[in-house]
Amino acid sequence: MRYFKLIFIYIFVLNTSIYAQDLLDDLNVSGTLGDSAQIFSEKIINIGRSKKVFILTNTNSMLNKGDFITLIVNDKDAAARALVAKKHDSLVGIKILKIYSIKNWSQIYKGMDIKILKGDDSILFVKEKKKEDLAQDTTKISGEEDLYAEELALEDSFEGDFAKDNRYIKPDNIVSLAFGQFRFKDSKTNGDVLGGNEFTGGWAYQFRDNFWVEALGTLLTVNDYPDNGDQTVITRLTGRLKYTYKLPFYSYLMPYIGYQLNLVSSPNATTAEEDKNVKDLALGKIAVGATLLRRLVPGWFLKVDLGTDLISIGAAIEF
Repeated sequence: MRYFKLIFIYIFVLNTSIYAQDLLDDLNVSGTLGDSAQIFSEKIINIGRSKKVFILTNTNSMLNKGDFITLIVNDKDAAARALVAKKHDSLVGIKILKIYSIKNWSQIYKGMDIKILKGDDSILFVKEKKKEDLAQDTTKISGEEDLYAEELALEDSFEGDFAKDNRYIKPDNIVSLAFGQFRFKDSKTNGDVLGGNEFTGGWAYQFRDNFWVEALGTLLTVNDYPDNGDQTVITRLTGRLKYTYKLPFYSYLMPYIGYQLNLVSSPNATTAEEDKNVKDLALGKIAVGATLLRRLVPGWFLKVDLGTDLISIGAAIEF
């Protein structure tokens, strides 16, 4: 129960303390789309791995390099703001500048016919707050739209690979830092539980669509083991093979199997019994469990590990 309480505390704190800042506009304004004769349709040919780069058709011949456009879903809902970065024959490449709504953004997929508004989009929004009211409330989150709003920086190059659509997490890399507790039974006292707090760093690489390899390292110190006044240092190294399943609420479940090796150092373990107790800690074991990732804002996750090798909670970032 201790770990479940810890999980809910972290979820509450992290979800209520994160906000994003708009770099293109001084004000974060939400609203609804109105009518516009400038809206037309094009088809999404491909989507970049990070979802920052799109390839669209240009059948209407209305898109040119340097144009600012708004992507629209459901015929009326603004999803994202973009810049036309390249034009080639009947195709254009665009770069995403701003996500208006993660709910609308999640509806965009390769092959869909997307509505586009070219040029200034200020006429498409009805302000819900006065300018002076927003200026006094720039650090507060008013809803889901504010929580997930993000500015994506333009890159100097338009080159790069494109991801396959069946990747639930587009980038190849995830690094993480987590907090947990290591516990073990002391054989010399008939099962007394010993241990300590530990911090774990990890790096996961997506080598194939939804398949990951992950390496984790943990360092902790156990006091009064193998005897009173002694100190034992344990370095735990773990390798995992994981697979991604998509869950509701911007979450992902990653079952894993792997192996964990403990490297133990205890200079004061001089007797045969103490030496045996230390060597028992150094035994490797099969690691089986699951990782839960819950997206907080684009690029950042809450990470929970529940397995035979590790029980921890922390944060992770994709790149």
